[in-house]
Amino acid sequence: MTQNKQTIAVFFGCRSPEHDVSIVTGLQAMSALDTARYAAFPVYISPEGRWYIGDVLRERGNYMLTPAALKSCTPVTLDVNRGGRPALTPLKKGGLFGGAKSVEFDAAILAFHGNVGEDGNLQGLMEAAGVPYTGMRTMASSVLMDKVTTKHILNGVGIPCLPYAKLSRPPGGGCMIPEADITAAFHGAGIDFPVCIKPVHLG
Repeated sequence: MTQNKQTIAVFFGCRSPEHDVSIVTGLQAMSALDTARYAAFPVYISPEGRWYIGDVLRERGNYMLTPAALKSCTPVTLDVNRGGRPALTPLKKGGLFGGAKSVEFDAAILAFHGNVGEDGNLQGLMEAAGVPYTGMRTMASSVLMDKVTTKHILNGVGIPCLPYAKLSRPPGGGCMIPEADITAAFHGAGIDFPVCIKPVHLG
């Protein structure tokens, strides 16, 4: 803890189609924290799944990260065997004796959007490592990431929700669903056009 402040790790990015939106959310969350009570630092997860920390990650204008910018960052991993205060351990050996110093923190803000981040994967990792984190727990994150499953659960416990129809990709793959199939799906559910169509697992 720095000068009686809690240290907050703000996680964002990740292997999601909504990676760029997550960057904006993470930086906004970090700037919104009360600096009198919290000392925040960014933890960026690249589209390839690599974790980085570093001051260059604090500025929105530095994204997308150039090779030179990445060299100024420190690759890290979450220490899941620590058993005490959460910490990120550098992957590169440093210092005269090769002992890279871990970066400790008190809690994590998960500023992810989309799958592989908002869907319970990172939440489960935080649970395994004993890291206090923001947002829903693992099961709720996983279940509610799927809009159709969410509708089933809401209907099952008597919570009113809008009618819906599920559209599936054609058996041969691709995204082009025949117009007749779309019309039949919505009309079969008693829904008239116009409608909103969203991916089941994305925003």
